[in-house]
Amino acid sequence: MRRTEDPKRKMGTVPKVLLWVFGILVLLAVVAAIYLAVKIFAVGGNIHNPLDRSKSELRKEKVDLNKGEPFTIALFGVDSDAQRKSENDGERSDSIMILSINPDKKKTEIVSIPRDTQAEIVGHGTTEKINHAYAYGGPNMAVKSLEKLMNVPIDHYATIDMDGMHGMVDALGGVDVVSNSTFSTDGYNFVKGKKVHLDGDKALAFIRSRKEEGAGGDFGRQERQQLVLQGIANELTSVKSITNFNGVTNQIEKNVKTDLTLGQLNTIRSKYKDANENVRRHQLQGSGGIQDDGLYYFVPDKASLENMTELLRSNLDL
Repeated sequence: MRRTEDPKRKMGTVPKVLLWVFGILVLLAVVAAIYLAVKIFAVGGNIHNPLDRSKSELRKEKVDLNKGEPFTIALFGVDSDAQRKSENDGERSDSIMILSINPDKKKTEIVSIPRDTQAEIVGHGTTEKINHAYAYGGPNMAVKSLEKLMNVPIDHYATIDMDGMHGMVDALGGVDVVSNSTFSTDGYNFVKGKKVHLDGDKALAFIRSRKEEGAGGDFGRQERQQLVLQGIANELTSVKSITNFNGVTNQIEKNVKTDLTLGQLNTIRSKYKDANENVRRHQLQGSGGIQDDGLYYFVPDKASLENMTELLRSNLDL
């Protein structure tokens, strides 16, 4: 005799299956969340490299990021290529920027400092190119020398290996920038005012070009470095960067160092995002030439130096 399926039994099976599937999905979500947390904390620990001080000597009190107080961060782009490592020549900061960040004013001022700027190297007892400070004493000496030059407190720093920028850009799926100049280099053509999508190879060509016709020399290159770093920042804060999470975190772990802790980075992400609404880029002006020691230096114009100092300090409410 043919058995008939009990409709109540069939209906009872469906919720059980759904509960089972839901339970699996919850389990997978929990595992993913744990992995995400472990990965983030691992990266946060590996990139953390504190300075040998509690605060800038130019500050009366330490900046409280939890209160959203305006602060500065120095960005150093170092070029630690194989040849330089083999010669034990250290990491020179070929790109130097100071960011003054104020969430209440919803404004960030970025000032680029030419790598050949003649400056006192604090703690080394010499006056030479400011990018040597990082090679001699890492971020500690570089930060102190930058404070001496600009008379602006440097509250934090972040260093990115420019050779590693190639992998970071690729891990993000590329970045979009608007070219500041019309020039050609390494088979790529860039047009001023035109938006361009950069992969790793193209990004390096874009930021390293300075001698090609139309590239704008060191000043043009500095501006392009600002554009690419801002493009990376935009991608890192976008939703789609989550899909590239593994690749992005691996690249950050390999190529970034900062005195900021994971908690401080998260605080900046949540409390300082409004400062990204108005980002103004500047360059220290001056002239270059051979000095008494027979070497080429960039000598800052006094008026420009005072102007850059004032706009950075003003944005800090100092």
